[in-house]
Amino acid sequence: MREANWDEIFQRRHEEGSADDRLSAFIPWEEWLTLAITTLLFLACIASIQGANWVDDMPSLYPIGFAGLLAGYGLAKLRWSAVLLHALGLLGGAVLVFVQLLAILPGGTPAARTDQLLDRMHAWWSAATQGGISNDGLPVVVVMLVLTWVGAYASSWAIFRWKNPWLGLIPSGLALMWNISFIPGQFSYAFVLYCFGAVLLVMRMNVEQKQRAWNAERIAYPEFMSLSVLHLTFWATVALLVGVWLMPLAHRSDTAKERWDDFTAPLTSRLTPYARVFVGVNAKKPINVHNIKDALPFQGKITLNGKDAVQIDVELTPEMAQFLREQSFDEYTSNGWKVNVNGVPLPAGDQTIADEVVSPNGRPLPGTRQDVTINITIKGDNDDHLFSVGQPLEASVPAEARIGQDLPDVSSLEPAQSLGNDDTYTVTGSAAIPSIELLNASGTHYPLWVLERYLQVPEDMPERVAVKAREVTTGAETPYEQAVLVQNYLRTFPTDFNVPTTPPGRDTVDFFLFDVQRGYFDYHASAMAVMLRTLGVPSRVATGYVIDPLAKGDGNTYRLTQRNAFAWPEVYFPGIGWVEFSPSPSQPTIPRRSDAPVAQPTPAGSTSERGLGDGLDLGGLDSPAPVVPFGEAGGSGADNSLPLFIALFAVAVAIIVLAATATFAWEYGLGGLSRPERLWEKAIRLAALGNARPQPHETPREYAARLRRDVAGADAAGYVAAKYETARFGHKDLSEDETERLESAWTTLRNAMLRRALRLRPRS
Repeated sequence: MREANWDEIFQRRHEEGSADDRLSAFIPWEEWLTLAITTLLFLACIASIQGANWVDDMPSLYPIGFAGLLAGYGLAKLRWSAVLLHALGLLGGAVLVFVQLLAILPGGTPAARTDQLLDRMHAWWSAATQGGISNDGLPVVVVMLVLTWVGAYASSWAIFRWKNPWLGLIPSGLALMWNISFIPGQFSYAFVLYCFGAVLLVMRMNVEQKQRAWNAERIAYPEFMSLSVLHLTFWATVALLVGVWLMPLAHRSDTAKERWDDFTAPLTSRLTPYARVFVGVNAKKPINVHNIKDALPFQGKITLNGKDAVQIDVELTPEMAQFLREQSFDEYTSNGWKVNVNGVPLPAGDQTIADEVVSPNGRPLPGTRQDVTINITIKGDNDDHLFSVGQPLEASVPAEARIGQDLPDVSSLEPAQSLGNDDTYTVTGSAAIPSIELLNASGTHYPLWVLERYLQVPEDMPERVAVKAREVTTGAETPYEQAVLVQNYLRTFPTDFNVPTTPPGRDTVDFFLFDVQRGYFDYHASAMAVMLRTLGVPSRVATGYVIDPLAKGDGNTYRLTQRNAFAWPEVYFPGIGWVEFSPSPSQPTIPRRSDAPVAQPTPAGSTSERGLGDGLDLGGLDSPAPVVPFGEAGGSGADNSLPLFIALFAVAVAIIVLAATATFAWEYGLGGLSRPERLWEKAIRLAALGNARPQPHETPREYAARLRRDVAGADAAGYVAAKYETARFGHKDLSEDETERLESAWTTLRNAMLRRALRLRPRS
């Protein structure tokens, strides 16, 4: 027997004149069906992108996407030159994108909005081509709108002009895969809908191709065959998706991710430097806070994650800044910091001259710096820089010293060879440990390279920033006093990681000082450095990690995570070098020792001669203070009962939460049941705790009989089971006497089941 083919199943010889009688000759419903499936596909892609919320205030992409589909469909039906039709399509898309952009821009007139659009795009382009930083989300909106129009138009053209479903699926498919690859841990209904529609579209286009061939051969076929095939494809696709859903895919995602990362590494490595002009994009995966090389943009809202960062072995003294340094930045812009450096090879074991300062012998004054050697193990792919405590001097691996205008101006060390997770190296740094007296006596005889490089502020810096700096430092006589007064002023600005992005055209330090007046370490450190620069005090910003005492393990080992990320300002003092400060209230100030003689106690009411530093009001200058663990606030003169009160309050809250959770779990699922049904369900739950669950084949009465045999004191189980059956299957209400007896039986049964669960003996 010969197997019948597709043509023999559906076709019949065409009868003269029947083609003109077809419904599709008057109403192109099959093309509309194809357009509907195409629209379903593309709108699923748009829904995924729209839901990702890549930038704040993203306009709706649905109108521009739907318009692009209709434009591609309409122009594809015209038999004009393709070049002319594409020109019309691009012109129409440009007009629609422009109109939608004007609708979301602030401004009183279309002309004012157009000027703002051009100014912001020009500023972004200048930042992109000149190594600048931009946190403006408008360019991202422009790109999204343009790509949505082009993708919709191209898909529609490929399907209705070229009759090629695969080319029609490429633009939206790539966009959807790119979008969901950045949203980890979330099930994408848009992807399922897209896959579903893609199968329908391919089948629909294959049927259409077959229909064109049959029409050319004048072969008749069922009028609504497309719907029949589509119906069959629908259920086949549902079955396929369910099967894929049920397939065990454990342990495959990590391998696929690694292969994808390896495949895209050449592209991402080239695009990474341009992340500095897309700071306004909302990250969809946990990322390092300071993740852009040679740039420190103001990111607005951030989330510190628990991803491993680095493991170090170091011994620190209390007067050292408890910071693990990565790199420093010299040039401030309104949107962040940049570093302008050249690479100088540094063989393993060779030293930089990062601690060379202005002093009689070119070296730091005695007692102002101390060499600190640390052993570092790389974690979390944190291998872009070599870390150090203080200014980097020497590394155990070949490196490249990132140096500014002069050899002592070392911004960071970068490994000359590729390093990976769990690789180890050693770095020696020069940590600042000067006394308050030496800092006050250091003077202002700065090296030329320091003056040229570390007093820079933008030309359009608002004047009120400098005015505020002078106001805060009123009465200060030395750069150190100025630095501490600015530091203490900024510590009054609370820590907040949910900071709004700086509006376009605004300076971020100005926005931080006079508008939001809250932020995190990047903002506090930047504000201090900029304010000091306006006072003529050389300063810069450094990034790295806090060496958190709570992260200390065995010996002197610390395992730091991205939650320990930090930024701080460094101020230059002649004869001492770069000295760290801590203006962020999330960390304690850095203890400074005093070389002044300690005054002897004197009787009350008597006077004595003042020693060096006595009577000098430094407004709370850095004085020796205990190191406060990361994230805790310190204070003096506090009531000792407060910690006890907080602990008791926390315990009380925990008890209340646990009680509420237990009550919810105990009562969950019992709503709407009658009283006998509720009590029987509770009895079963208690029995499960005592390892006396009912068997699937047991009726309530059989199970109650077994409870009476196996559980001491559970004789009341029979009555509770009987009333459960009455209420459950007989739908009868209990009398008052039955209800009273049921409650008594339940109390007895409950106590017996609790004793069973707790393994207690029944009372004799």
